[in-house]
Order: sequence, then structure tokens, then C-alpha cells
Amino acid sequence: MKGSRSSRPPSGGSKVREIDLHLRPGQAGVEALERQLARVRGELNSTIKAGSREIVFIHGSGSGKLREALRAAIAAEYPSCTCHDAPFARYGYNGATIVTIRK
Repeated sequence: MKGSRSSRPPSGGSKVREIDLHLRPGQAGVEALERQLARVRGELNSTIKAGSREIVFIHGSGSGKLREALRAAIAAEYPSCTCHDAPFARYGYNGATIVTIRK
């Protein structure tokens, strides 16, 4: 799993963490999905603790399994968060989800 983390200035001017969840070649299956979801939870918990309002998870377009699992986990476990598609102009076909944290 790539560990890249970068920031971009959103419309509000503050930095938003971007977490790339893409797998390396040869990684797949239920175990890989569980590792990715564990990373989502860890990164989201850190973002909430830091008091940030948004985080972007780059998951790819693929079959949509990771996107759906990510959104289901956030809906079930983080009632103060909402998910929506990241702008196509910025993320293109890579597929990304923005998680907004309500205070």
C-alpha cells in the first residue's frame, strides 16, 4: 500500500490531507481491503483529533469495492462525518472521496 500523503489548499485556504489507498501490484483480496480500511480509520481518527474538517481518500475507480466499503465504514462508525465524491477536475479517473467532519 502506498504511504503517500500530500496536502492541497482547498477553497478555504487551509491544508487538507490526501491519503492514497492504492495497492501495490500483487496485493488484493479481503486481507488487503481490511488493511486499507484500518488505514482509513487510523487516518480519520488522527484528522478528527487534530481538529481538521476534511480529509481526502484516493481509492481509485476500479470495481468500486474499496469506495463502497470506505463509505459504509464511515457511515456506520463516524456519525459526525459525511462523504462525497472529490472533484473530477482535481482527481480525474483516480477516484477519491472527501470526508467532511462536522464539529
